[in-house]
Formats: sequence, structure tokens, C-alpha cells
Amino acid sequence: MAVRVGVFGWGLVAPNSPDIGAFERNLCSTSSWLSPFNGFGPDNFLVGNPEFRFEVYRDWIDQRFAPRHYQNLKEKMDYPTLYAIGSFIQALAQNPGLEAELKDLGTQAHVYVGTGLGSLHTTANSSIQLYKAQRRWDRFWSQPEHNSILRDHLEHGTPDPDGPPSPDHFEGEDREAAEEVWEHYWAGRSPELNQYLQELAQIDGLRMEGQIQTGKLNAIREKEKQRTRLREKWGSPEAPWNVSANLIWNIHNVPASQISILAHISGLAFAPVAACSTFGVCLKLGMDAIRSGEAKIVVIGATDPPPHPLTVGAFYNARVVSSDRTVSVPLTRLQGTHVAGGAVIFHRRARWRSGR
Repeated sequence: MAVRVGVFGWGLVAPNSPDIGAFERNLCSTSSWLSPFNGFGPDNFLVGNPEFRFEVYRDWIDQRFAPRHYQNLKEKMDYPTLYAIGSFIQALAQNPGLEAELKDLGTQAHVYVGTGLGSLHTTANSSIQLYKAQRRWDRFWSQPEHNSILRDHLEHGTPDPDGPPSPDHFEGEDREAAEEVWEHYWAGRSPELNQYLQELAQIDGLRMEGQIQTGKLNAIREKEKQRTRLREKWGSPEAPWNVSANLIWNIHNVPASQISILAHISGLAFAPVAACSTFGVCLKLGMDAIRSGEAKIVVIGATDPPPHPLTVGAFYNARVVSSDRTVSVPLTRLQGTHVAGGAVIFHRRARWRSGR
């Protein structure tokens, strides 16, 4: 018995193309799909910005899940996951019978959806948020009124051979860097901060009581109330570890896992990561799973974020990006590449036929 593999649905998100219908129409056009980046303010880069509105898929999600599910996805998921979800729903629309079959096949339905760069916007925003929060935290606990050791050091000249030099010895950018080192060093030696952390540990050590579900919720609420009171007591800023949890909701495997949740797929779901060849690797793995009999249907695809200053700047300094405001045309004006984002999702299915 020979195995043939076919495509039973596909969808995409691409520059100037929010869906496969727009993509088909744009293929007949000779105009460029690129647009100015301006991610650094005015700049000379042309990029491929995906045209996409997640709201288009709200009805489909609301018909299958509680109303809050759509909002949770919109609030927590970064572009790669949202692009992949949109592309997946498009693919299902091409073959309505697939949705039920993906669920009914159990562990013989797999999802292999990878990403090259991952959720850069979430990572960058979380990093900036953490940096700013850490600076506010260090600045607060390194003030003499919140740090008795530093106060004694400044008032009585108590020596500290391990301490950094005073920022007063520097000017300009060097002074700013010196302030950062100074504040972090002295914040770490604040007896008042240590007292704050002891009180915080007591709050976080509160135990759950009563029924598991109600007891858990009550404990969470009570801890949050007491943490707020503790901050008000000390007048301290938000602790730097209270950054958004969205970073862990947007690891590389999330597009695949969210597709498996939306379609109630119970088979293997993971994210092959292979840079520019990610889609090809997903395709190979999907073909292998079908031909080996491990799966009968595999959702495959790749998804990446829209252009971000980190990627545009990195590719520019790698000397591979066009940066003169004109389109780099293959085989003619080879000025480099253009950064773009988007997603494509395929449903691949096995078909059996007799013969050799």
C-alpha cells in the first residue's frame, strides 16, 4: 500500500495580504508589497509589514469557546501566534470536514508550526519593562533615607573597599552608567530592603485554606492586598520581578499549542526552529510522520513577527539588508534583502492507494 500526501487546506498572512484571497489578487499585480519601515523614526529601510486584523476571526473563536477566550488571546499572544491562528482558521474554511476530523483522529493528528525569530515584540517590551523597573527599584533602595548603611557611609565616611566610585567623578554618558552601577550596588546592601523582603516572604508564604478552588482564589486575592499594603507602607515602587507574564505565554511552541487547543487536537504539537528553513523542516517532519503511520493529518507551517527594530538593525549590521529606500530586485539590483513577517499554515493528509 503506497501513501500519497496531499494538501487539504491552507491559509496565510503576508505583506499586503491578510488572507489567501488578497494574496492571489496581489500575485497578479506588479506593484511592490514593501512599505517604509520608520521603526527608528525616519529611516531608509523598506520592509514587508503583514496586513492583519485578528478581529476578523473573533466570530469563529466565539462560536467555539467562552467569550473571554478571544480577549485572552488578543491580550496575551504576540504576532506570531495570532498570525498562525488566523492562517489556520483560513485553512479550515477551505475544507469544512477537516475540523471534526482533526479532533476525531486523536493522537494521529499532529501540529508542527515553527518560527525563526519568535515573539520579538513581547521579548523586547518585557526587557525594556524589566530594565526600567530595575532602575526605579535600585534608585529607591539606594537613597540614604531607605538605606541606613549608605547613609552612614555618606555621613561618616565609613570605608567600603568593594564599593564603586561615586557618580560625581563622571560626566555625560559615563555618569549615567556610573549611577546605574552605584545604585545597584548600594540597593543590594540596604538593611531596609532586606526587612522589606522578609515581610514580603511572610505574605507569599500564606497558605491556602478550605476548598481547593475557592481557597486558591482567596489566597491569591489576600496576598495581592497585603503586597499592596506593604508597598504603601514603604512607599516603594513596583518590584522588578512583577513584569508581565506574557513572556512565557509566547515561547516558540505557543503557535503550535494554541492551534492544537483551538482545534481540540490531542496529538503531538511542537515548534521546529530552523531559521529561514523552518517551513521546509516542518514539511519534512510532517511527511515523515504521515509516511511512517504516526499521523494521518499534520498541520504544518511557519510564522514570524512583523519587522522590528531589533531585526532590521541586526540584519543591517550583518550587511544583508537593503537600506537605500529602493526595492532590491533579484538578479538585477542585488542590494540586499528586505525584512518581512507573516505566517502560512498547511493541512497535509495521507491518502492511500494500492499498488507499488
